[in-house]
Amino acid sequence: MSPHSFVLVLVGASAVLAFWLGARFPRLGPTSLSFAVLHLLCGFAGVRAISGLTNAAVAFSPDVARFLAPFGIALPLFTYAFLTGFWLTRLIHRAATGHPL
Repeated sequence: MSPHSFVLVLVGASAVLAFWLGARFPRLGPTSLSFAVLHLLCGFAGVRAISGLTNAAVAFSPDVARFLAPFGIALPLFTYAFLTGFWLTRLIHRAATGHPL
């Protein structure tokens, strides 16, 4: 598997995992738009931090970083970013259709 296809599979898996978490635990997540936007901004910051955290892991131990970077750093942060997008979308949908939180 090429590195590019591995990254695509990793990002796709994190999106599926985030959708599963959002559907499995429907009461999890923010209940106001301001907290949802705050979570979304934290998710974006987490995605931006992936490269720095990966560089720190490689500097610490290159052998450990081979598995820590994709599965311990990138997968959780991508999943959180997708999950915050799911929460925001669900919150906007509930507000637009009049469903209670």
